Amino acid sequence: MRNIRHSKGFTIIELLVVIGILGVLTTIALPAYRGYIDASCLSTANINANTLRAFEENYLIENGSYLSGTHNKTDTTSALTTGLHWNPDDDGRYKYVVAAGSTGSLTTSLKITVSSANCTADAIDGN
Repeated sequence: MRNIRHSKGFTIIELLVVIGILGVLTTIALPAYRGYIDASCLSTANINANTLRAFEENYLIENGSYLSGTHNKTDTTSALTTGLHWNPDDDGRYKYVVAAGSTGSLTTSLKITVSSANCTADAIDGN
């Protein structure tokens, strides 16, 4: 009678097949995942820009002009925060830049830029 040994592991071929399958899945999944992240970033940036624009419109009604300034994570007392009584709830992921000035025969115009490492969105009120 022969003694048959049973191995308790994987062969090198089985391991290479699994590594190959994981590599293919990674090359397909990573770009799709990054696309979802970028789309989410852009959607949030657009919402934040439009929210800030609403605060600016209220400021315009009360004061007759828009409020210019910048706001980012490290600037807790920016003109936008104190003047508009606005504080974004974004964990400091976005930088906000508001440019206001005169154009044409009207006295005000507004451009809001919301940006992060992955995206940039603008809200414009050009009178």
